[in-house]
Amino acid sequence: MRNNYSALSCKSFSAGTTLKRPVQQKEMLVTPNDPAKLVMTDFEQTAPITELPTLTIPEANDKMIAYGVRLLFVTKHDDTILGIITASDILGERPIKHVEKYGGSFNEILVNDIMTKRSEIEAISFDDLCNASVGQIIETMKIFKRQHALVIEESDDHSFVRGLLSTTRISQQLGIKIEPSNRARTFAELESALMSAA
Repeated sequence: MRNNYSALSCKSFSAGTTLKRPVQQKEMLVTPNDPAKLVMTDFEQTAPITELPTLTIPEANDKMIAYGVRLLFVTKHDDTILGIITASDILGERPIKHVEKYGGSFNEILVNDIMTKRSEIEAISFDDLCNASVGQIIETMKIFKRQHALVIEESDDHSFVRGLLSTTRISQQLGIKIEPSNRARTFAELESALMSAA
């Protein structure tokens, strides 16, 4: 059979060529009485960012900046979750304590050294989340005292992380401007938003 396909012409890159990225959708504004699912990052729609435990923390920080996220899932090659690492973990006290205890330098610390291990991660059931309000999520996040919480979906023979809750995203959707690194203020302002809507 004769090949009648014609080749395409090639173009050269101009000096200022950049990458095309998807346009970020503006977050939908919510109230504390709205369904909690509206504030969850759903991994059926947004791919989670993962990394191996052998990455150094400066590399992990660079990856977070590149992807515009504040949390990485630490996984094996088969996507089995080993833990999570956040920007707060990297920029907080954990690296300092690790160097004090084991020596070395900041640049030598691995994600595995300071990540939150799987056994220490708090999670919310997806079924519970589907029947909850944003206000209930705020109360839950205050109890966790973390910037993030995972949402677990379970089937008969398997469980997987369905989504992620973030106090930063919730505050944006509530229309509150806060600093994500200021944990105490984050919870105080979320609580204030909840009280004013009651």
